[in-house]
Amino acid sequence: MERKTLSAHEISKYDYCPYQWYYERLYGRKELRRLYVERNERLNLEDSLASDFRKGEKYHRRSYLLLKIRRMLWKVAVLLFAAAAVAGYLWMNHGGMV
Repeated sequence: MERKTLSAHEISKYDYCPYQWYYERLYGRKELRRLYVERNERLNLEDSLASDFRKGEKYHRRSYLLLKIRRMLWKVAVLLFAAAAVAGYLWMNHGGMV
């Protein structure tokens, strides 16, 4: 027996894309996913969900690498500043302008 009521989620889906809502209600999500995979295999297309996942992994690896580089450069900058401050102090008090 088919449901005669709509959930708030279904109304939201309908508002976003009436065609998606209709076909999901008619065929079911599992059957649509199977047809989607079958079509992609037939056309030699990459599965967008897996592709998006790989793109996300690549983005996060790159972001983490850039974060590590920024942190390392910040530490080097602090060390250089500290070394310059110590050298300036020593030069002013022990060998330079008296």
